[in-house]
Amino acid sequence: MIKIKLLERDIHRNETTFRPFVNAINELKDVGIEITDSEDYDFAFVGQASIIDKKVSLSQSIEKGISFIDKITGDYIIVDGQDSTSLIGTIDVFRESSAKLFLKNSYLKDFNLYKEKWVNGRIYWGKGNYCVPDIDSLKQKMKLTGCNWISTINPKWYDYNANNKKFDVSCMFSYPTKEPVYEHEVCQTDYYDAHRGDILKKLGNKYNIIKLKNGEKIPINEYYKNMYESKIILAPLGYGEMAPRDIEAAMFGSILMKDDMSHIDTIPNIYYPNKVGREPATYININYDLSDFEEKIDFVLSKYDDMLPFLVENMRKLINESFTNENLSIHMHKIFSNLDCIEIEEQE
Repeated sequence: MIKIKLLERDIHRNETTFRPFVNAINELKDVGIEITDSEDYDFAFVGQASIIDKKVSLSQSIEKGISFIDKITGDYIIVDGQDSTSLIGTIDVFRESSAKLFLKNSYLKDFNLYKEKWVNGRIYWGKGNYCVPDIDSLKQKMKLTGCNWISTINPKWYDYNANNKKFDVSCMFSYPTKEPVYEHEVCQTDYYDAHRGDILKKLGNKYNIIKLKNGEKIPINEYYKNMYESKIILAPLGYGEMAPRDIEAAMFGSILMKDDMSHIDTIPNIYYPNKVGREPATYININYDLSDFEEKIDFVLSKYDDMLPFLVENMRKLINESFTNENLSIHMHKIFSNLDCIEIEEQE
């Protein structure tokens, strides 16, 4: 039995990163992996919140992260629950560490993109200040966790009907940002807000949309009702690719539309665009520069009655079949089975 201790498991961001493993505690035990709170463990899982501090400079964050892992007495694995482009800070600590593995929820399919300089690593925000030039030498120990942000939610499937959708498009996303957001002393707000602002400008008065007023939060029931009554739910990229609206669209029986997700590698992957011959289609993909935005909206609205059940039911089926504790435990079993330093029980 391999014993895993989740370090600082309840602090912000670590909790969501570790939640899928906690939820699968029984299934993991069935394949020889035990989650333990004792000091008698084989590996410690180190979440990103323990080794990065985005409120300080990158060099200060790395120093704090290294100081944290230097206090670990046994073997450990770094687990980064962030999106594919957010390697900044965590990979820099990993580079200086003796971690056995670097597990992450998602990666860019093209690892060469990590070698180029982007705004804190986010390729969709354009050229910037951060890259990982030695990614090839680190890649061998970089694996997928077998879960992602969608894994943290237990969805409830609501009954839906195309006739109940009074709004064309839901824009229930944060915009504009109230206060500037800095990560490692680099302001992110202008990039985050610019894309959302462009979306609203493109929509203009042509469509019946529902949105937040001045970015102010509203009661959760009202928030959900607005999305339930929307034909299309927009989930633009922000600080990462995946968003609550991705699964909420399926929950409320609306069509998900978001920036193209073909650049990411994650397990499970539920993002299959509506293309001829590509099954199962689960969402409508748009170009980040919005060059096909209106065309895609008009297309969906013109064929809505047929497309709604097709896309929603595909997404629901894929989520139900893919995001299971059993699948996560099988994935983790494979990861540990390929580590030379341990022996693990074979699955029956």
